[in-house]
Amino acid sequence: MQQPTECKKLGLLGGTFDPVHCGHLAVARHVQQTLQLDEVWFIPAALPPHKTRHADGQAITEFGHRLAMLQKATAGNSAFVVSDIEAKRRTPSYSIDTIEVLLPQVGEESELFFIVGIDAFLEIDTWKRYKELPSRVNFVIISRPGYAPEKAGEVILQNFSGYAYNSETETWSSPHCKGLFILQRMQPVPISSTEVRRKVSSGQDVSELVPPAVAEYIREQALYLPDDISHPERPGTASNTR
Repeated sequence: MQQPTECKKLGLLGGTFDPVHCGHLAVARHVQQTLQLDEVWFIPAALPPHKTRHADGQAITEFGHRLAMLQKATAGNSAFVVSDIEAKRRTPSYSIDTIEVLLPQVGEESELFFIVGIDAFLEIDTWKRYKELPSRVNFVIISRPGYAPEKAGEVILQNFSGYAYNSETETWSSPHCKGLFILQRMQPVPISSTEVRRKVSSGQDVSELVPPAVAEYIREQALYLPDDISHPERPGTASNTR
């Protein structure tokens, strides 16, 4: 596993990453540059708590494959780190549990920035022990088409006491809690993992949706192909090498 560094400001970007695509990387670059983070850690979920299959019916790809694709996608950026912290877990990957495991590794001096899309943030009251999260991390809320940014403020004020909004910086802060809520507006990148899987399944080109190394890996490992296609020479699950 990647050894922790002495960085002070670390972004945390979790998800299923099935597969990682150019939209994920665009979000990471935007937040890293805008907030001047030392690193952004990609944390693939081993056992996502809310689903075992995708909405399109495909089973979630084995962790080793998703980890390997992330490693290939981030190989050219020294500010991007892929964490295999979820690799040995046998329980659902709740954010609070992952953060509590991660904190001793990165050290008390580090400041954590938890990156989340506004669509997921609006459902934060369904998360495990969600009220404890601002005491451990800052939230970076990424704008998305179709979701009014004002809704994020409503959720914050409804669920977290003492927070006030600063319109100049588009942040919410509280004198009673160190964690900030930071709204980040960025140009939408109209790519989804669902779209990538669908195109691969139907034999379409995905070279503009994922990094070249990821597209090659998908081909080599015969991922996301229809179940009725036989794979007599399909390679095994990629091993964790970092």
